[in-house]
Amino acid sequence: MKFGKVLQPSGGELNFASLHPRRGLKSGISYGTSKGVVEQMTHAMAETWSRYGITANAIAPRFFQTELTTAVFSDLELTEKNANQTCIGSNGEISDMDGLMIFLCAPASIYVMGQILFVDGGYTAK
Repeated sequence: MKFGKVLQPSGGELNFASLHPRRGLKSGISYGTSKGVVEQMTHAMAETWSRYGITANAIAPRFFQTELTTAVFSDLELTEKNANQTCIGSNGEISDMDGLMIFLCAPASIYVMGQILFVDGGYTAK
């Protein structure tokens, strides 16, 4: 056993962050601020709990159809504009997060700590 490394995972915390704290969006001051808190909280949880084998990470999705985005998805021009801002050329589907969530909740991710993982079709790569 290496010093300080926990061999068995004890559990994990999976938070939902957002791209908003990374981009200044004038229509999302409160939302972006709250998601910035989620990022900091995720880092602090990782720092505090990792020694006990508890992982803490967050997923930051780009643009998925949810209750919050219904109005935007009803505007086909805006929906297409959002899709074109990604490398892949489409908006996300909720199932696009399945594999990442399974990985982050599995023992295979025990050494992934305090990360904000973007599920954005390459939006942040452009």
